Amino acid sequence: MLNKLVTMAMFTIVTVFQTAMVQAADATSSIESLLELNRNIEGEFRQVTYDEKGKQLQVSEGVFLLAKPNQFVWDSVTPFAQRIISDGKYITVWDVDLEQATKKPLSGAVGNSPAALLGQPAAEVLPHYNVTTLGDEKFRLAPKEDQDLFQTLTLSFRNKVISAMSILDALGQTTVIEFKNVETHEGVAKENFVLDLPANVDVIVEGQ
Repeated sequence: MLNKLVTMAMFTIVTVFQTAMVQAADATSSIESLLELNRNIEGEFRQVTYDEKGKQLQVSEGVFLLAKPNQFVWDSVTPFAQRIISDGKYITVWDVDLEQATKKPLSGAVGNSPAALLGQPAAEVLPHYNVTTLGDEKFRLAPKEDQDLFQTLTLSFRNKVISAMSILDALGQTTVIEFKNVETHEGVAKENFVLDLPANVDVIVEGQ
């Protein structure tokens, strides 16, 4: 009798494990398809950051442009002007009011930058995360490896178009980004991703 119970228990565990593996594979396949559909897009965003107790810390709004391969512009207009641009090889963060810019290699810089995550090929990004389906066109990504950037990332789509992103960082702060007026495009000129900085801007180059 005991052996029979042990066998049944093992069978149940294996069945649950296999089901979980299939569900995880389905979730990864679904989000990979959606991410690939959202690599050539442009629109507007509203970004709100909350502390670990839910208190609102900052609100910013702006426009964005994404294009294959790994090119993007993330322009925060209010409350402070900031431009984040990737030409496919390097990311440059320009704090306009501070007259300072930081440039670093795109490789390994996905981090908590929403544009960097969306701009990368899904097949290259997703293997680094455990993917869970939270609902119809809503997914949670948790890094498989320990890192200091964020704990979880939630992506929401509406009719296959990115609609929201929520990032829980290592400090317990949550950043919620809502996308609106999102449109797809067939490709744009590379000049859109070239940042011509004024002479008075102090440029810091990382990774060299």
